[in-house]
Amino acid sequence: MRCLRLAATALVLAAPAALNGAALGQAAKPALKWTPCGDVPDTECAGLEVPVDYARPDGAKIMLRLGRAPAVDPAKRKGVLLLLPGGPGPGIAEMMTGDERKVQHVPEFQQQYDVVTWDPRGIGKSSPIRCDPQAAPKVEMPLDHKPTQAEFDAVAQANAAFVKSCANASGELYWYLSAKYTAQDVERMRQALSPDDGLVAYGGSYGSAYGAAYLEAYPQHVKALILDGVVDHTVDYPTFLARNVMGVQDAFERMEQWCAQETKCALHGKDLGAALDAAIAREPKMRTLVSQMLAGADDPQFGWPVVTQLMAEVSTGESKLLKQIAGALSLSNNTDPALRLGKDALFRGVFCSDYGPQRDYAKLAATGDMLTKAAPRFVWKFWNSIPIANASAGVGVCAGWPREAANPPHLLTVGPHRDVMVANPTHDPATPLANAVSIWLQIPQARLLIADVDGHQSLPLSRCAYEAEARFLADPRSASSTTLCGK
Repeated sequence: MRCLRLAATALVLAAPAALNGAALGQAAKPALKWTPCGDVPDTECAGLEVPVDYARPDGAKIMLRLGRAPAVDPAKRKGVLLLLPGGPGPGIAEMMTGDERKVQHVPEFQQQYDVVTWDPRGIGKSSPIRCDPQAAPKVEMPLDHKPTQAEFDAVAQANAAFVKSCANASGELYWYLSAKYTAQDVERMRQALSPDDGLVAYGGSYGSAYGAAYLEAYPQHVKALILDGVVDHTVDYPTFLARNVMGVQDAFERMEQWCAQETKCALHGKDLGAALDAAIAREPKMRTLVSQMLAGADDPQFGWPVVTQLMAEVSTGESKLLKQIAGALSLSNNTDPALRLGKDALFRGVFCSDYGPQRDYAKLAATGDMLTKAAPRFVWKFWNSIPIANASAGVGVCAGWPREAANPPHLLTVGPHRDVMVANPTHDPATPLANAVSIWLQIPQARLLIADVDGHQSLPLSRCAYEAEARFLADPRSASSTTLCGK
């Protein structure tokens, strides 16, 4: 697992008749003009105009930036493969640059496809969300204890003022960030990229939510769709977050097992829980940083070997490695404070539009109490209110959200579809396997792939999974109902 992937891992009812596939399909094919991106090597970029609100096609518009790595040999080109970005937050620069380009197997996919991704609405160069730096929340959920009702209310009030500033600075787009609207953007992209062909796409992490929303709205246009490292939008937000907390607990226990067996582990023979507690006592940043790094699994650069080395060093008062890693994994590195805060607001705008405001403190506290017993070192993630700084979602992120969900959680409304594959690692701290199984059971005839690996998403972690998924994208009907993979 590479640094960029760790940073990005921080985790619909069918469209109305006026917005369904048939209606959008009547639009003329948008023209795309590809030129070198400039800021992303070996990638071409183009602009695609889309409505802010598809219910008002003559209303406000934004320009989405698309990025393309063309097929190496046009004679062997099979079409377009669309990579649905995760996050929410990453775009072309994150998906198509450096190690991440290799991790996503872009060079290999280029042997058969034009590989395309984009800056989703509100991200990168697609009308990025901006906020007033003066309105940044001055209070946040405590990380070392359960918040009181008063603390919860104070966070909600601060969040509401912050969200208002972001809506004022960004315009009406801020209220149109949910997966429902991104799915409509995906259909507009399909029309522009391959109007005479169906959608061939891979959606990892939050990209799986975009993919599932597209499947509901435009099932007739799905030619081959993979949902990997699955976000389950069919359960409420507290349930989704509780699974995440338990996934991180599982990842920590997996690291304990690895360290007990591996003599090269810096804490071999030691109590890792006690070591983490001691490290947090010296450096509170360790609480959030270790949780983030657990997604790296056994990766030698940012996984368990480095996590245990970091805990060992910090426990003795050494902070050099801590500063290096914290800087490398920071999600807040934009020099423009309005855009830097905009990343935080974008995260809220997507999650809160999809899962809705969190208001019922008593109900949330009951779930938090259960998690305190099961995962006391990681229950803070359930309550978290600062998504970018702490690299985590949390109920506090949507406390004070002023609107009801634009795309509330619901069971999928889809018919049988053999051209969909649901994939997940067995030990994924960000999106546990339970999410994938839940979604798979709601798509009759969908294929299921389980990779027995640690970390987030099967495609970058398992060669077996990549090869099976590549075969599926080329010929969905060739895949068996269930595929089990190792590394």
